Amino acid sequence: MSKPAQRNRLSLTGAAAATTAVALLLVGCHSSSTSKGVPAAAASAASAIAAAASAAGGSAGGGAAAASDAAGGSSDAGASGKPAVTCDQLTFADVQPFTIDKVSKDDVQLISIEGTSGETCAFSNGTDDGNAVSVEVVKGSGAAGAYADDVNSDSDGVVTVPGIGDKASREKGGAQLSALKGDVYCSTGVDDQMADIATLETAANGTTHIAEQDYQYTAIALGTLCNRIFGSGNTTPDLSALDADAAAASASASASASAAANSAAESAAAAPPSAAASS
Repeated sequence: MSKPAQRNRLSLTGAAAATTAVALLLVGCHSSSTSKGVPAAAASAASAIAAAASAAGGSAGGGAAAASDAAGGSSDAGASGKPAVTCDQLTFADVQPFTIDKVSKDDVQLISIEGTSGETCAFSNGTDDGNAVSVEVVKGSGAAGAYADDVNSDSDGVVTVPGIGDKASREKGGAQLSALKGDVYCSTGVDDQMADIATLETAANGTTHIAEQDYQYTAIALGTLCNRIFGSGNTTPDLSALDADAAAASASASASASAAANSAAESAAAAPPSAAASS
């Protein structure tokens, strides 16, 4: 099972929001990231437009723009009414490396943090199983505060993640990422649908007690999504080290299981006949 989110950071959007009881390993939702100031009818219409765009084969770009225009902007919105920064830079192909299932849907929701508008984008396989990859972005006066709030809530310890924006971090024991570049805040994470994470957790007897370095590898790779939104830095995820650790953990777990089975078989063969069998 995945480690439950330690905080509410990312809003889970669209139809999937009501069904994401599955604990997210790497992503939650910002405590103030609700659609403040957005009428319920407009938010509902925005979600419907985004869903329709995704069903037509679009990425975050088309759905995000339509959803933002429908729901209206906030104090940091552009002249068109859409947020100053969106998930438009992310395509299904960009997100695909982080999930087992084929990405075919992006649920987009307009959000506001301290009067600063942005978007939450949840990429999934289009079922009600939960969100595979979630990204939250805002630009403006509330961005620095959103990042600081994430860092302050990392009660298990803060780990710096290099190469993402001006600064980025994650909580020790997890890989959900928070990043800041200028006045743009980006947060991203993935649940246990990520193949390597699932393999590592299985090898760890179904727990989240995996190596800290593997959380770091994952966070750095996820950070490439934020770099796409920032428009700078590495945008090509490298999961080779994580792949290697997952393969080694799987092989080790299989060898241990095989050794245990052989030991049990040898013990059974060496055991003296029971009294009932002797009589």
